[in-house]
Amino acid sequence: MTPAQFIAWQAHMGLTVRAAAELLGVSAAAVGDWRRGTSRTTGRPIKLPPLLPLACAALAAGLRPWGDS
Repeated sequence: MTPAQFIAWQAHMGLTVRAAAELLGVSAAAVGDWRRGTSRTTGRPIKLPPLLPLACAALAAGLRPWGDS
């Protein structure tokens, strides 16, 4: 997943940075890094987590975490 694809998913879902972070279980700062594609602390390019596209797809499909009722 690229930063542009992540931004498109966030827009499709109608989520703020904070809401996306909450749904994904990460900090708003991490979401900001993913949106930029660079680390806020080093300014260097980052790779988005490999499971992020699956998590985004699951949330878009309305799936809940495994074991939740």
